[in-house]
Amino acid sequence: MVHWKTFALGLLSLAASTLKAAPISDVSERGSAACLVIVHGPPTTAITPGTAVTGLELARSSTGAVTLATSGFETLINYNNGGFGEFEFCNYYWLNIGTSTHSYKPLSWGYDDQETTTWSAGSGEIVTALATSTYSKTSNFLACNESGAWVLYLQTGSDVPAGATCVTTQLQVGTNTLA
Repeated sequence: MVHWKTFALGLLSLAASTLKAAPISDVSERGSAACLVIVHGPPTTAITPGTAVTGLELARSSTGAVTLATSGFETLINYNNGGFGEFEFCNYYWLNIGTSTHSYKPLSWGYDDQETTTWSAGSGEIVTALATSTYSKTSNFLACNESGAWVLYLQTGSDVPAGATCVTTQLQVGTNTLA
């Protein structure tokens, strides 16, 4: 599937870079310049059978929360330096693990800010958080229905937010199927 907006922005970016224009920035957050984005990546999907979140994709909500949704990121995933970043326009949204006294750790998207370098993931693989001084290696996530959205946490034990409907799941990076 060709995303015409992305393709058109890519052509504009190519023309601008050929003319040695000013640095390129993210259209959605920084201005009116464009960036070359042609690589289309597979979604990262919740794979635990029999749960309400099975098949939902890793996404960023309109408020910036890490969620599972019917349509998630569709661009290249970057695994550099132990990170997990989704490329959107000209920037990365890095998946970062926050701190908490609970076993469920908040996740956030860092706009061009890679704080977490302990992810292990790759095409077709289960997303795993490697061990740190505060928790053991885990590939479990907790998806909690908060005001109709499935908000995602890293699950390092068995705690769940009080009063929330939550399910434990795993995430798998899709594989490219370029035709």
